[in-house]
Amino acid sequence: MCAASAFVGYSYYENQLLADTTTHLLEHYNSNYVIQNLQGTVVNTWVSWNLIQGQTLHVSIVNDANLPEDKITAIKDAILSNGTITVDDSLLHEGPQGTSSTRYKGWEGALANLQSLPTKFYIPQSFAISEGSNGAGDVVITLTNDENPDGLSGYTKSISDGNQILKSKITIYQSSQLSAMQLGAITRHEFGHALGLAHSTDPSDLMHATIRTDYPYISGCDIDAIKGLYSGDERSQVMCQ
Repeated sequence: MCAASAFVGYSYYENQLLADTTTHLLEHYNSNYVIQNLQGTVVNTWVSWNLIQGQTLHVSIVNDANLPEDKITAIKDAILSNGTITVDDSLLHEGPQGTSSTRYKGWEGALANLQSLPTKFYIPQSFAISEGSNGAGDVVITLTNDENPDGLSGYTKSISDGNQILKSKITIYQSSQLSAMQLGAITRHEFGHALGLAHSTDPSDLMHATIRTDYPYISGCDIDAIKGLYSGDERSQVMCQ
């Protein structure tokens, strides 16, 4: 079979992120909403990776924007960090003042407690990041100073065979104009897409189509959506309690 025909039947799942104009985090960007669901707070799941138990997902950063090391570190931390923050629920309109919830700074930390969870597909929990220009990773993050013609700040395209992801490509536009915090927030959101999540209907959630929250970190609802997706609930919707 020739190389061209080998890709027959593959489908392209695309998602996009525009930062909201009103947020303090990304105040100069417009917003766009791709997936809408009015059934309460929902994270729409996408398609999953089909990895063997314990397999590492390799991430390649292509720094075409020549960003300094502190910004590259912020991008890496959005994936590898084990750190958490505690947020008063009243700040997120999710509960009374004095109650709190945990948000995760990086996907590796957020998924670490799922090691013993029996799921149909293995949930990626180990990520290895390299820098280079060849884009050889399973997930490739390209940092560019180009301006997206549709005004997007982040864009994720995942190539799948049936309902299994084969490769994900993330592009972050006008990267030099973004702070380390902004780059971390966008990477955290787009990497959620690369793992298989679509958008949340909750404006205070990281996976909302626009980053409107002052706390753009990984929520328990996002983790529940990952659990459902890798348990075989293809394109399922996880309601946040």
